[in-house]
Amino acid sequence: MPSLRYYSRGKFLISGEYLVMKGALALALPLKFGQSLEVSVSRRDGISWKSFEKDMLWFEADFSLPSFEISKTSDTEKAVFLKKLLQNAFRMNPDWFEANVGFDVISKADFDLRWGLGSSSTLISNVAWWFGINPFDLHFSVSGGSAYDIACARATGAIFYQLNEHQPVITPVSFNPVFKNQLYFVYSGKKQRSDISILQMAGRLEVNDSKIDEVSAISKKLAESTTISEFELLIDEHEQILSELFDLPTVKRSFFPDFSGSAKWLGAWGGDFFMMTWKDDPKLLSDYLTSKGFDTVFSFNDMVLPSDNYY
Repeated sequence: MPSLRYYSRGKFLISGEYLVMKGALALALPLKFGQSLEVSVSRRDGISWKSFEKDMLWFEADFSLPSFEISKTSDTEKAVFLKKLLQNAFRMNPDWFEANVGFDVISKADFDLRWGLGSSSTLISNVAWWFGINPFDLHFSVSGGSAYDIACARATGAIFYQLNEHQPVITPVSFNPVFKNQLYFVYSGKKQRSDISILQMAGRLEVNDSKIDEVSAISKKLAESTTISEFELLIDEHEQILSELFDLPTVKRSFFPDFSGSAKWLGAWGGDFFMMTWKDDPKLLSDYLTSKGFDTVFSFNDMVLPSDNYY
């Protein structure tokens, strides 16, 4: 039997962070980076699982079938999460199991896992494909997040994402701004566990409908922006709203008070990536960021999947 291969994409949340959990409309982008899952039938019992970051093995575990008990592993915490994920997937499709059939599984991320681009969401999406189940159901069985990253994992272009009575609503949107060469994504150097961040922030979240409506309106306007100046005003407004809600400093106030452009956290505040605008020579931006201690920066075209405008 030939091996099966699945591939899911990483994500950036351009707007709506935290408030998407309260029903705000969010703008999200699937990325060129992602994670594959290759499954081969094996004569051995159980599942032999290996995870790679590019070509470097960083995790492995063996599981028995059909209990998914851990036989051995290089990392107990990660194996326990994977066990729960596989068990939940099996509960959703018990017909998946065949007696006397084992599997060799290779999961391979084509990005630096420290970047937080969606190592968990791409894994969940791939496992759901393997088991033939709904990826959102699997996500909500193991995570308290909004699942916008699951939507991005299978998207072919930019999307609006919203929770309506806890159900995902995904709308394709064209996002190919004429000023995209003036947008940059910078790694903060602080990997953030998004599930923990969401729960911590949500516990502090007291927000009225008007704020949710404001952020939803900003999401729509960001996708419609035709000039970099308009885009900058919108992301500055978005940062200010979240800053006031959570009593936290904006990324610009934290790191770049002397910066002439605009900057915005992407997803979890205080971790992973932020977005910056820059209208001058990219080398000058790189030099500026290096002087501030940030040495991993990408252009829009480096990271973002070109939009086919459908889901």
